Amino acid sequence: MKWWEDEPLIISAVQCNYGADDDWVFDEYVSKSGFNTEQLLHLFAEGSISFYDEQKHGKKLDAYLKKAHEKGIREIVYYNTHCLTRDMMAKHPEWMELQKDGGPILAYSIYSLCCVNGPWFDEFAKNITALCRHDVDGLFLDGPLMRDDGCYCPVCQKMFQEKFGKSVYEGTHLERQQMRIDSVTEYVKKTHDIVKSINPNILLYLNNSALRADVTGSNSRKIEPYLDMLGAEGGFIRADATTSLWSVSSKAKHLETMARGKPIVTFVNGNHSGITYYMHTPAETTALYAQSYANGANVWYGIHGDIERNAFSPGSMASKKFNEFINAHKDIYQKSECACEIALMWSQDTANNYSSSVEQSDFTNAKTAGFKQRGDHHAELLSFFDMLTRAHIQFDVIDEVKAKEDLSKYKLVILPDCACMDDETATALTAFVKDGGDLISTFDTGFYNADGSYAKAPKLAAVQGISEVKGVVSAEMLGMAYQKPGDSPIFKDVNQRQMPFPRLSMRCEYVEDAKTLSTALELMSSVYTALPKAGYPGIVEHVYGKGRSIYVSGALGLAYAERALPDYAKIIRNIAKRAAKPILETDAPRSVETVLRNQNGRYILHMVNLTGEMIRPTTQILPLSDIKVTLRVKDVKSVKTLRGGKLQGLEIGDKKTSFTLTKLADYEVVVFELKK
Repeated sequence: MKWWEDEPLIISAVQCNYGADDDWVFDEYVSKSGFNTEQLLHLFAEGSISFYDEQKHGKKLDAYLKKAHEKGIREIVYYNTHCLTRDMMAKHPEWMELQKDGGPILAYSIYSLCCVNGPWFDEFAKNITALCRHDVDGLFLDGPLMRDDGCYCPVCQKMFQEKFGKSVYEGTHLERQQMRIDSVTEYVKKTHDIVKSINPNILLYLNNSALRADVTGSNSRKIEPYLDMLGAEGGFIRADATTSLWSVSSKAKHLETMARGKPIVTFVNGNHSGITYYMHTPAETTALYAQSYANGANVWYGIHGDIERNAFSPGSMASKKFNEFINAHKDIYQKSECACEIALMWSQDTANNYSSSVEQSDFTNAKTAGFKQRGDHHAELLSFFDMLTRAHIQFDVIDEVKAKEDLSKYKLVILPDCACMDDETATALTAFVKDGGDLISTFDTGFYNADGSYAKAPKLAAVQGISEVKGVVSAEMLGMAYQKPGDSPIFKDVNQRQMPFPRLSMRCEYVEDAKTLSTALELMSSVYTALPKAGYPGIVEHVYGKGRSIYVSGALGLAYAERALPDYAKIIRNIAKRAAKPILETDAPRSVETVLRNQNGRYILHMVNLTGEMIRPTTQILPLSDIKVTLRVKDVKSVKTLRGGKLQGLEIGDKKTSFTLTKLADYEVVVFELKK
């Protein structure tokens, strides 16, 4: 077992140096704040930029490593692999990543991105070779990346010509995308080979992509074999009304699938992303931490801006308090897995080649899905994530790779507008349903090939019960489309008289044994006209083999992203609970995230309370009282809480355990020990 698998990692990351003494940073902040690992940037930094240089930093590094190791703190050296300073740009213009017009692709408005294929790699390789001969514990790569508007440097032009037999200027979207992904993957592989040839016990990881199109060329599935841990910026948030409550949780779940059992980490920014000198509130900090560890991830906690001011801010003090809790309960945060029978699928092909919004990050600008008659896969997935989480339903986030490898764990797979699909994925999903699984799909799921071209017939038509596609129905706004629900258990507790239907939908004809559960009414000419009487199938149920498909012809997740109508969430809740009877039930409010994990003979329930003041950033989490919890598993021996919650009316039966949690503050952990 490698050192990074021994215990939960609590990683300090001081992301700048504006004159603070490095020994003071370590002695007064890092070593006294409960961290067991440091991602070391400040020792080599000038402001917020840092490049390790053996000649300049070697002796300084050795002294720092000795000090850290005496305190039992592991040191992972940060290495900037994505941008160049102005001086570097002037001295080595051949290192820059170039736009189509020949100009540099800028980073943070003041630097340039460096090209992963250019001669800069030689300088990088020389320095990491020297670096790995020091007593370092790990290496973190910030990058590498090739953005989707590059690269057109001479080296890339030559490589593209050799690879595709044409000029990069004549290349297709798919060819340029493949070039970028292959280039970043090869860069990471070469780095891995250098590091491991010197010392296989050096942890190598980087800033991975999760729930995002391959706009940086860094495809997490492609580079995973060359990394020891996967990480993503789940906690780099702006804490505003547009930020998902589940930003950390969603990315952690996706990382866990892609990591193949390796450790994962979410990067939690101490300050508001994009507002370097303004720290998160203690409530926000605690929530970001709790969601990370609840979903099986380690935490990297980074402070930008002025470390001397921010290190002891209320937000930073909240991180220290959480660190102390993790250190006191290390066994709880060892390897575990989500106890679930439901999978929500992220489609990388759809994100890359169809239509999917992209969140803003340090490397990319925010992008919206820009096709009027197409959905938005990213928005759809986050909507389904929200609906399932608020219903306290346990689930994984999987991808096409997982779908093709093994779906045996699941009773229900949800496809949120997974428009692009290769034949192998379609075959795996078809077999899943035929063998008894349930499937939810929306809008034009499976209507496109993996490369984004329109398929001759929907890939899952036989499962969905579709016999013919008539075309897209597109309303100008949500309030011009309604549906008439029929008699089905999926409409339990739903307003069945008048219910909006997504503004984007697919008009289809269906096989004879398909059952129409709701009728999508023809579009209204205005929101103030009478409801039409005629329509077409809206939600369709089709039995296929031993399993069942629920096909929502509308872009339900996109509609929920626009207006989170409660009835949409009720429908998904009802379908999910029918397909996979939940082993965890609770009457906690929908603002409480519950994550049930299975760990070596016990269940661990994480309850993250996000009940706040109906505004972001949250300054205060409102405590909740008398929450009922039932766990339907056999052989429970004992139940205990770890953060002060009291269990009232505890009943441990043969097949279920129930109790009332008298108080839930910000975060509680309940441990169910099983009989051996």
